[in-house]
Amino acid sequence: MRVLVLLLALCSTVNAVEIVTANERAPRNTVFDNGIDVYGRDVRCRACHAILNALNAQLVPKISKALTGAREYGAFDAMIEDALQSTCRLSGTWHDASTRKACEQLMELHEDAVGAAYHKWIKRGGGVESQPRKTFGRMAGEPNYDPVGWNWNWEVCGKAMEGACKQQLAMHQLSEFDDDDADASEAEQRKYRSEPKPAEGELIDGMLKVTAGTFHEVAVRQNDVDVLVYTGYPRKDKWLHFYLASALGGVREMFQGNATAKGAFEIAYVDATHNDVPPPYGNDIEKPTVALFAKGSKNWPRYMTDLNEGKLTPYEILNFIISTSGNVQTVRHANWLILNTPDGVLYRKVFDDNEEL
Repeated sequence: MRVLVLLLALCSTVNAVEIVTANERAPRNTVFDNGIDVYGRDVRCRACHAILNALNAQLVPKISKALTGAREYGAFDAMIEDALQSTCRLSGTWHDASTRKACEQLMELHEDAVGAAYHKWIKRGGGVESQPRKTFGRMAGEPNYDPVGWNWNWEVCGKAMEGACKQQLAMHQLSEFDDDDADASEAEQRKYRSEPKPAEGELIDGMLKVTAGTFHEVAVRQNDVDVLVYTGYPRKDKWLHFYLASALGGVREMFQGNATAKGAFEIAYVDATHNDVPPPYGNDIEKPTVALFAKGSKNWPRYMTDLNEGKLTPYEILNFIISTSGNVQTVRHANWLILNTPDGVLYRKVFDDNEEL
């Protein structure tokens, strides 16, 4: 029955609804054969800029929020350290292999110096909202949290990372690299696509249906719930989707069988044929991804690094959940499932069930 449902879903079409929003996503930046892009950046410089954009999108608002309330000694240390450890697994630094490799190399060498740059920024007055400004990719009315004269590109890519960007590039403001072929009016008003809001509890291919318009509500705002999000492209590779959805749908069914566990864990699906994942979580997603938005760490999704063309078993999905979840109840139940699920279900390879697949 599950196979029939999946095949029917692959053949279905849904009318997408366009939502006009201020979208942070920038156009593709052409990289030439020599590895240099249109700005003259090599892979290390591009990676440094990706690191800063990914970190600042999440860390700056958290620091700003902490500055408005009571602060415990060392609160910023833990906040910054946690962010730096996850940097190369964020959307902006993970999806491109060369950027990810350069990110890992840079952070291995300069993680402490990057952390020190954030502490320096705080001491100079960073994190306190000032008058909005509009420069290049920064939109009119967007809050500005940087102290006067602060240049993230210079402080991190020029100094902390010891010349990841050459001096003539590092002296520019980071925002100047946001757009390479779009004017400001286009950058300020772009569209992202979303299907209509699904009915509460609506499933697709055995997973909870999520659209661009409900993504934050389901994946990010439920802070006490682990949410595993699969972003799929069934029209591009229907068999990868079929294999992966079978495994994920099966695992969701396992969790739904336990009244306690299902309240703390969810597996959701975004059909990227009709939906754009809202920024900052989908700025550059163009291929299938599986990410866990873990309890207590929603701003730092953990991505599966190898989807193996969708050929994953429920066992491999459960292992990923165990290694990334922040919910004790989720981990306990996933371990219980590994120990108590029949091998024929736990290690089932849908991709081997039919030779024609």
